[in-house]
Amino acid sequence: MAKYLVVPAALETVAEQYVTQTNIVYTKSTDYNPFANKLQVVAEPRLDAASLISWYLAADPAQIDTIEYAYLEGQEGVYLESRTGFEVDGVELKARLDFAAKAIDWRGFWRNPGA
Repeated sequence: MAKYLVVPAALETVAEQYVTQTNIVYTKSTDYNPFANKLQVVAEPRLDAASLISWYLAADPAQIDTIEYAYLEGQEGVYLESRTGFEVDGVELKARLDFAAKAIDWRGFWRNPGA
């Protein structure tokens, strides 16, 4: 069961219109919006570079593990290094996050190429 509608930023307004319940008086049964208040819209601007019309459905992570994220062994979070400055009064900080993500199950994510 899909929970998220993932769209490029160009389609965010259109997607919100499809999944939002409106106070329309329906004159016939075919006017009903079956997707009203069932999907949560997620707009991702980086998808605009791939396609302005493709959209995705994603399942609830509690239902199926679709994408797994992991840290490098021994690096459970942000790695910080600090150095007391000699040329400037202060402390220099360096932060690094050794992190990876991978799709592990195709059933929790679906792509529509658009039309």
